[in-house]
Amino acid sequence: MIRLAWRNIWRNKRRALITIASVFFAVFFCTILYCFECGAWEQMIENTLRTQTGHIQINAVGYRQDETIDNFMSVDAAAIAELEKIPNIDNVSPRVETFAMASYGSVTKGVAVFGVSPAKEAEKSNLPSHLVRGKYLDEADEGVLIGESLSRYLGAEVGDTLAFIGQGWHGASAAGLFPVRGILKMITTEMDAGMAYISISAARSFIDMPDGCSEILISVKDNRLLDKTIDEVKRQFSIFNSQFPNFEVLSWRTTMERLLQTAESDKAFAKIIMFILYLIVGFGILGSVIMMTNERLREFAILISLGMKRARLIAVVALEMLFLSLIGVALGLAVSVPAAYWFAAHPIRITGEMAKMYSDMGMEPVMPLSTDTSIFFGQIIIVFIIACLTIIYPVLIIRKLKLNTTH
Repeated sequence: MIRLAWRNIWRNKRRALITIASVFFAVFFCTILYCFECGAWEQMIENTLRTQTGHIQINAVGYRQDETIDNFMSVDAAAIAELEKIPNIDNVSPRVETFAMASYGSVTKGVAVFGVSPAKEAEKSNLPSHLVRGKYLDEADEGVLIGESLSRYLGAEVGDTLAFIGQGWHGASAAGLFPVRGILKMITTEMDAGMAYISISAARSFIDMPDGCSEILISVKDNRLLDKTIDEVKRQFSIFNSQFPNFEVLSWRTTMERLLQTAESDKAFAKIIMFILYLIVGFGILGSVIMMTNERLREFAILISLGMKRARLIAVVALEMLFLSLIGVALGLAVSVPAAYWFAAHPIRITGEMAKMYSDMGMEPVMPLSTDTSIFFGQIIIVFIIACLTIIYPVLIIRKLKLNTTH
């Protein structure tokens, strides 16, 4: 049956090539489209995890509902040391995040102030790579790093001193002078124009809260072990930070819930486009099947008259459609998979107005492709389903085919 089905395919090469081409282009375009879609969101999530959040976040209960200094927690240094010993943890970064009015001369602007450990932040987000002028911070530095856009707005350069005014611990006023150590070129426009980095020791001194911490951001080596790592973090942190028992340990799926919802909505729209494309292809294949079936009615009748069972004939026709679909899928994947891996390693960099739009949306202006194997396997399943549906027509025709016994 396999040999007969294979020979039947190439009896009409034009018809076979048209069917194969329709499957090929559907697989190729749908695979590349969905790889682009998933790759863009994976890049955005990775940028956010690397620069703003972590895979795991520890904070005081109530901090996420009201991100004020009054909801900060005191962190035991021993707890940080023990967290770093957990095998799957790559980086533990305590942070002090607050808000201040940054002033230079007569110009003032509200900025988000991030108190970080310069060494840990360099490991986590590779912050020194964004430095365009000046030098990076030391652990006990009293200076500040600001974005290039913020520098232009304030008119401040390396060596100038900014005045920060904000809120301190227990409602007290916070004020401090911070020399500009360096200028950063951040990934997004929002970060470049509204963020300032200072050392965590300088931040604690600014808000007058020794050992104060808004949150602890943890990066993991293997995201597949995230749940197990969270359980271990809860156990270790509760043991070594018993002086502050009211804390919560959250995964990035919780802290970035809105972003994930947006990503899922965007992917759903891409799936609708893919569904329409595959629907068009399905009708194209069905048209070929109808044409093939009607052209071969005499052939089917002769084969049945000669004693070939209808079930066997149906199996041969089904194999023909399966072969055509599999050839199209194989060719589509043979082209799309290498293309996806190439553009994943060498992403397309966007320039001009489109790059600005990407930055404003919080995305790095590149177009990487995802290489998630589920995307490629999904195309095989979809085309197999289409092939099964198109086989229904010749099956019904063969089952109801009436033989003319008068001739």
